Amino acid sequence: MDWIVVAKCDTCDQEKTYEVSGNTVPYSIGDFIENCSCGGQFIVDEILEVG
Repeated sequence: MDWIVVAKCDTCDQEKTYEVSGNTVPYSIGDFIENCSCGGQFIVDEILEVG
């Protein structure tokens, strides 16, 4: 099963999309994923199940 995870920076408007494989949901809404170049943090905003 694949998941599309959309994360948005909590400081600027930048958005990143990650494709993750696994049998369970890889993150929860609100989870921190990585640091943004502006100094903010990418926070999970949306999780979509694919196939």
